[in-house]
Amino acid sequence: MDIMHIISTSVSILATLLYFVEGYFFYRILCYMAKKRDGWIWTAIIYFSSFALSPMVIFPNDLFNVTLNLIWFTAVMMIAFHGSIWQKLASVAILYPLIISQNFLVLDILGHLLGYFGRNAVMEIFCSIADTFLHLFFWYVVYRLYGNKLIQMRKLFDNKIWILLGTICLASLVNITTCIYYTPKESYKMWPAAFACFVTNLGSLFLAEYFTVSIQRNMERKNLKLQKNYYEELEQNQLQIRKFRHDINNHISVIHSLFRSGKHEDAEKYLAEMEAQIAVHNRAFCKNSIVNAVLNVKYNLALENHIDCFFHIDLQKLTGIDSISLCCLFSNTLDNAIEASLKIPDYNNRRISAKARVTENGYFSYEITNQKVNPVVKQKGSLQTSKKDSFSHGLGLSNVREVVEKYSGALDISYTDDTFTVTVLIGNA
Repeated sequence: MDIMHIISTSVSILATLLYFVEGYFFYRILCYMAKKRDGWIWTAIIYFSSFALSPMVIFPNDLFNVTLNLIWFTAVMMIAFHGSIWQKLASVAILYPLIISQNFLVLDILGHLLGYFGRNAVMEIFCSIADTFLHLFFWYVVYRLYGNKLIQMRKLFDNKIWILLGTICLASLVNITTCIYYTPKESYKMWPAAFACFVTNLGSLFLAEYFTVSIQRNMERKNLKLQKNYYEELEQNQLQIRKFRHDINNHISVIHSLFRSGKHEDAEKYLAEMEAQIAVHNRAFCKNSIVNAVLNVKYNLALENHIDCFFHIDLQKLTGIDSISLCCLFSNTLDNAIEASLKIPDYNNRRISAKARVTENGYFSYEITNQKVNPVVKQKGSLQTSKKDSFSHGLGLSNVREVVEKYSGALDISYTDDTFTVTVLIGNA
């Protein structure tokens, strides 16, 4: 057997194996950008698609291949991954131009090299090896540089940021597909456009990294503010207790005097006032200090307004939802519940019940129910605020909905004539 034929066959086998490795890196990148659906069938579909899409051959004027693979990639993102439609479309807009531009550049440059040096066995082997390693190297670098950043993007970005990022990358997608559709005979003239698209989308990932850093810093500032408020309230309660202890002898003397005088009702009333003063206003609703601070603030606000509250919060196993998202869920729903309760004239009918837990299979569930007297107003399928300043109010449930969508959860809102209930379910929390 001819030695060059053996080498060529070996290179072809090696290239196929390396394409599988390249497909793995692209598969991991996709799973970082969006959470895949559970089940081996979805894993197989995504990996097979990654293996086929990442090294796909792009020729000049390749209308059929470019369009068909764009439809294929979009369909896989839509059906095989969780998340909002904007997150999935943005992922396509970011990654697909990178696939097209780098595949077109590599294939066209190597094609020109073959034309310049002549098509022979040595050059064909060199180009085959170069093509394989350049693709593998590119996706490996993206995987290593952006892996953790893509996970943060998936967790932190809301629909507005995904739409912004997708819009920026849409220009590259339209540009590169148009260039491929109408590539002139001198295909090298398209190299600057392909390279610009390549750089633009990589730059968009750097921009996304900046967004994640900004969001994380904002979250840290909010966390610090919540912790500050929590410890200030705790210090105020401790100060009240110290003052009470300082005057305890005087209190005992007063109570003793009242009992000796036979004024038992006055003594009991005095004791009740003492209990109210010494009561600790900061309760341990859960072990997450940030969430606990929010719950304490809302609980104390409810008590001040004669609202009967029942909180049962069990978040010991919670790991997948960040504190700011949890605070958004609790604070917005509790604010709405308190606001609705304040409109009830009879204090005895002011009641709020909030329950949250993480199930054994990792699902976070949250339900809050409050009494109400005001009617629920719906407009175009959305609940409307009853406040006069509707522009600056009525955002509570929309904020809750954004958090639920970010974690691919479910939100249910139900109500009767005198109750209003919000239920949230987030999987794999």
